[in-house]
Amino acid sequence: MTGFDPDMYRRLVDTSPEGVVLIDAQGTDHPVVYANPAFEALTGYTAAELTGRNLRLLQADDREQDGRHRLRDALSRGETCRVLLRNYRKDGTLFWNEMTVLPLRHPDGCITHFAGHHRDAGERLRIDPKVAKDSLSGAHQPTTMAIRDDRLTGLFTLPYLEELLKRDWAVAHREQRSIAVFAVDIDALDLYNTTFGRAAGDSTIRRVAHVVSGCLRRSSDVTARIDGGSLIAFAPGLNHEQALRVGHLMAERVREMRIHHPRSAVLRYISVSVGVCAATPGASDSPANLLAKAQQQLQLAKKSGRNQAA
Repeated sequence: MTGFDPDMYRRLVDTSPEGVVLIDAQGTDHPVVYANPAFEALTGYTAAELTGRNLRLLQADDREQDGRHRLRDALSRGETCRVLLRNYRKDGTLFWNEMTVLPLRHPDGCITHFAGHHRDAGERLRIDPKVAKDSLSGAHQPTTMAIRDDRLTGLFTLPYLEELLKRDWAVAHREQRSIAVFAVDIDALDLYNTTFGRAAGDSTIRRVAHVVSGCLRRSSDVTARIDGGSLIAFAPGLNHEQALRVGHLMAERVREMRIHHPRSAVLRYISVSVGVCAATPGASDSPANLLAKAQQQLQLAKKSGRNQAA
C-alpha cells in the first residue's frame, strides 16, 4: 500500500472550497498562522495580510454580536462552536460568515491551535426554487416549514425573507414604488446573556421579535430572525421618511417593555438599534444592495449611541 505524502494534507486544505484558518491558541492575541486561498477569496485579504493578526478585524467596528460571546465562551471551555457573524471584507462589504471553530490538541491534551472553517451563509443558505414556489403557493410541507420558520421566534428565516424580497422587489420595480428594509439588533445582548443566562436571553429575543414584527402589521410586511438578537424586515410601499418613523417606533416599543438590563451602557433596560433604508428599485439596484445599506445604517445607529433608528 502506497504511503500517504504528508504534503498531501497541505494540498488538501489549500484546494478546499471552504475557507480554512489556523489560529495559534498559545499566542497572546490568538493570531492567524495560516489561511487557505478560499478564505482569501471570501474575505478579500491575502494570507500575508492576515498572518499575525486576530480575526476580529473582520468584524470592523461591529463588535456587539451575540455570536462573539458564544464563540468566546465555547473556546474558553475547549469546545467546538458553530456561529453566524456579520463580517466585513477588505473592501468593506458585509457578508454573513458561518463558521465552525474547533480546538486542536497536543497528545498531552493541551490546546495548541484552533481550526476555523468559514463559508458565506449568503451563498450556502438558499431555498430550492421548487420549495420556494411551493411555499408561496401555500403548500405546507414539513421540509418547507423547516426552511420558512425560525424555531426560536416563529418569524421567518433569512433565506425565506430573501426569496420574498426578490419577488416584491420585482413588483416594486415594475410599479416604480418604494420598498423599505429594517436591520434590527438587540443592544448588548451578549452582556444580558452573561448576566441572566441563555434561557433568559432567548426569552428576551422572542419578546423583542414579537414587538418589532408588531410594528409592521400589513400582510405584505415580512420579518425574519438572522441569528442571535439580529432581525431583518422589509415593507413594500414605504418611503424613507415613513420607514424611519417605523424604525423609531420599533425602538420606542422595545424600551416600553422595560426589560431590566443592569449591565447595558445605553439604558438599564433592553433596547434596540435600527438601520433603515428605503429605495425605489432602479435598473442597477438589487435587493442585496438594499439589505447591505440597511446594515450600514444599523452600524451608524450603533455608533451614534444605540437605542435609536438611523
